[in-house]
Amino acid sequence: MSYDDFKRKVQKAYPDAKVSYSSNGAQHTANVEGRLVLYTNADSDAIYGMMNGGVHIGRAIGIE
Repeated sequence: MSYDDFKRKVQKAYPDAKVSYSSNGAQHTANVEGRLVLYTNADSDAIYGMMNGGVHIGRAIGIE
């Protein structure tokens, strides 16, 4: 998934949230209002999530 596709999908899922994005080329990350971290590897179509505190929530169904 490209960085632009990742940002578009997250923005569509959280249209009113304050989201900050980062990418190191291999992994794209979105921090949703400091409470939820979403990430994907550049070669994957799946978006995963981690709740504040480091609790992994697995694939983020509904964003795609």
